[in-house]
Amino acid sequence: MSENEKAFIQIREISKHFGDVIAVNKVDLDIKKGELFSILGASGSGKTTLLRMMAGLEIPTEGKIFIDGVDMTNVPPYKRPVNIMFQNYALFPHMTVFDNIAYGLKKDGIAKDVIDEKVNKMLALVKLSDYGKRRPNQLSGGQSQRVALARSLIKEPKVLLLDEPLAALDKKLRQSTQFELIDIQEELGVTFVIVTHDQEEAMTLSDRIAVMEEGEFVQIGTPNSIYEHPNSKFVADFIGNINMFDAKVTSSNEQELALACKALGGEIIIQNPGQTIHSTELSVALRPEKVIIDKQQPSDEDHYYVKGVVEDFGYFGNLSIFRVRTSSGDIVQVSKQNRVRIEDTITWEDEVYLSWEQESLIVLDN
Repeated sequence: MSENEKAFIQIREISKHFGDVIAVNKVDLDIKKGELFSILGASGSGKTTLLRMMAGLEIPTEGKIFIDGVDMTNVPPYKRPVNIMFQNYALFPHMTVFDNIAYGLKKDGIAKDVIDEKVNKMLALVKLSDYGKRRPNQLSGGQSQRVALARSLIKEPKVLLLDEPLAALDKKLRQSTQFELIDIQEELGVTFVIVTHDQEEAMTLSDRIAVMEEGEFVQIGTPNSIYEHPNSKFVADFIGNINMFDAKVTSSNEQELALACKALGGEIIIQNPGQTIHSTELSVALRPEKVIIDKQQPSDEDHYYVKGVVEDFGYFGNLSIFRVRTSSGDIVQVSKQNRVRIEDTITWEDEVYLSWEQESLIVLDN
């Protein structure tokens, strides 16, 4: 976010204590208007507590929350320009889809013709125009999710908070629904804040992600920056699959970092490391999809390589996963995209070469 771009949601030094337990610890966060922002963390990391404080369902122990420049810290939930969508959807079973979506407008005493127009537009937006007369028990999981979303958006909140919104869906439906959610958010321009423990979901949905651990943010950035440039071993290991090995610094300056790493064949030279190294012992990480596996020794001088033996092999249709034991005794995991419709020529007990570009290595000193 640029210095000239004022944050739509501003969280300043927010903490929440439950007795001796610190659920959220002095968190700062800026979210832009119209952004689809995810808070990603494991169970117990504090992400849902933070979401509930934004909704007004929990009062912070200390700190401030501003939405559109207004201090909302002690404002009750019903007076905030915010709505929240829970993971269980909480649809009224005795009401039709139409009435579920219209419920908030009816409570506010909105005229019937206005309600009809708004609800029909919302049904069209979530692709449920023919489902208005159905009841929740006649809907699939994905349809129920869209009804809950429509009900959350019908009163045009400035911010929509979503607590694990796709958790109840099966994997295939979850993947397709992710893109529908993105399309709806882009069309309406409402600021979405999503809490999730699912890394893939956060990576797919988000403009930016905040990774949370033990009540604090450990890294905030775009999905690409967090995946390709994690700032710690925790983030590197938490986001996606990764190989991580011990290494020692043999020499270091601004132009070059020399490492000794047995798992990756010995000496490794990192050109223009772009970071300050504070320790002589650190970790080198390498994503499985960055590794090339072949029976032939690579001739490209730009690639490092090690020799090993395939110890485990799994075929998953679109890709194959290999676990290769190198001469150092370390296991390197490799994912190989299956681009052609032939049986893979590499299998168990094969001797192979693993190679990678220097730019693919991630150096982590914490």
